[in-house]
Amino acid sequence: MAPCKMLHPLLFLSALIALAEQRSHTFRSPGPVESLLRLDQQLAGFEKRAKHTTHTKLAALFSDDAQVKYPFDTPTATLRPMRYEIPLGGNVTLSCFVDGSDNWTILWYRAATYGSKDEPMTEYEGKKAINVSQGGIYHCRGRSDSGSITHQSNAAIIEDTLPITAILTMKPNWTKIYMGETFTVRCDIQGGEGTYWSYDWRPKRFTTYYTTNERTFYNVGWEDNGDYQCRGKTDLSFTQWSNVIPVTVSFKLHPVLTVSPSWLSPGASVTLNCEVEYPSEGWSFSWYKAVPYYKITEEPYTYELLPDGSKTAQSPYIITGQTSTAAYVCRAERGSNYYYTYYSDPKFVWSADASSAASLTVGPVVQRLGYDFVKLTCKGNSSSWRVRKFPENGRPYCSNYWESGESVCTIDTTYSDDGVYWCESMLKEFSNAVNITLQDFYSGPLMDIPVDPVNEGTFVSLRCNLRRKKIFPNVAFYHNDKLIQNDSRDELNFLAVSKSDEGFYKCQYSGKESPSRYMTVKCDAAIYESANKKGRHWKWSVRRAAAAKQKRIFL
Repeated sequence: MAPCKMLHPLLFLSALIALAEQRSHTFRSPGPVESLLRLDQQLAGFEKRAKHTTHTKLAALFSDDAQVKYPFDTPTATLRPMRYEIPLGGNVTLSCFVDGSDNWTILWYRAATYGSKDEPMTEYEGKKAINVSQGGIYHCRGRSDSGSITHQSNAAIIEDTLPITAILTMKPNWTKIYMGETFTVRCDIQGGEGTYWSYDWRPKRFTTYYTTNERTFYNVGWEDNGDYQCRGKTDLSFTQWSNVIPVTVSFKLHPVLTVSPSWLSPGASVTLNCEVEYPSEGWSFSWYKAVPYYKITEEPYTYELLPDGSKTAQSPYIITGQTSTAAYVCRAERGSNYYYTYYSDPKFVWSADASSAASLTVGPVVQRLGYDFVKLTCKGNSSSWRVRKFPENGRPYCSNYWESGESVCTIDTTYSDDGVYWCESMLKEFSNAVNITLQDFYSGPLMDIPVDPVNEGTFVSLRCNLRRKKIFPNVAFYHNDKLIQNDSRDELNFLAVSKSDEGFYKCQYSGKESPSRYMTVKCDAAIYESANKKGRHWKWSVRRAAAAKQKRIFL
């Protein structure tokens, strides 16, 4: 027997590659001897070019009708769509194709859940597109006429919808949320008891939590606005989306305090009402008294809780027996995390108590450089005072600063700035209050009337401050809307004012009318006693003094 011929390694490799370059086919594997003879004959024919081949492809030979495959050149099937959610009662079309050729038979496979085995779908063999209505993980392959098989396609993850609807609830049960509050949404699945569920949430920007059916949002801000929904998920199936709960986040709330009455007699009752948006939605209220604060760099008032004024129900808070000017604020809260609103703006109740700790006097209107000014002066026993105004918008802003002895506020009446003025001390004392109406410099006349009550029987002069150069000769004065004087004089004089002269006064000039001002006349027993003693001589002296003053006015 001839010795075995040794093949050069490169020659042997070239022979194998040459075999691999032939078309793959299915064949029956020959016996061992026949196989060696055929291989030896084929190798002999490739000996001359063995040194020049550069191919690196290898052929895998299989016995028993095995297939010759090409692991580096085998095409891959492509499946579309890659992911899809089937609505309730719907279906999806899956398409499978192999690049480069249409002559492939498509084979279909489905896994029921993640990690389960792919099962052939023989009923769909040969179809390039199929309709499915069942969730699962789908793959496909291509098989050529010669029996070659492509690589497995990408996975198409198909999720179907169950005939179950999730139910979304919210706690607390109001949807108007203020910045800083906390709320919780809960997803319940009726009919899905005993099933392990994970949960999806809308809006989509929120992280999905797989272990709980509740989500709590703390210290909410603008990003928490949105329409909230949820659904349950198990394996490759979803419940239907729940009901929608719209959540609106707004700025932190400012409650509005109202007081009634705002002007009252000493000892009367005062009713406080604190109003918020959506008043029936879980609010409770706290009530405070605003007292002057001595630190001028901070808020002008601090707040002292009123008796039994913490977390009351929505009913009004009533103060009985008030005898002096005071300011009040309120605050609302709700929710288990004790969300608080801002404090309301202070609201004042002004008392007509004659025994105030200080007095506020209003000086006459004076004109400088074509502008009108009026000076408010506060005097009292305390060492430090300041003049305040309500409301505080517009001009002027009477100072927060404390002044020793007396406090003066000069108002430029060129600007319309109506309001109530009073003064208060560092010791939390309040003066009487004065309601002042101002007008624009060119808008019309202003009625000058004594702020303090005048004594009956004394000389009183009321003046119509024209505030412009006279164009028309007459100035009209009205008492309780009744014309009592209409001539060239801009003053209305009372030689001996009486109680019947008390009331509202206004004047008209050049077609414009002043605001009405009230003059109060009080009885002074000392004056009457002096008048009875002096008799006719006293009356003559009063008349002579009045005539002399009037003469000086018209000079």
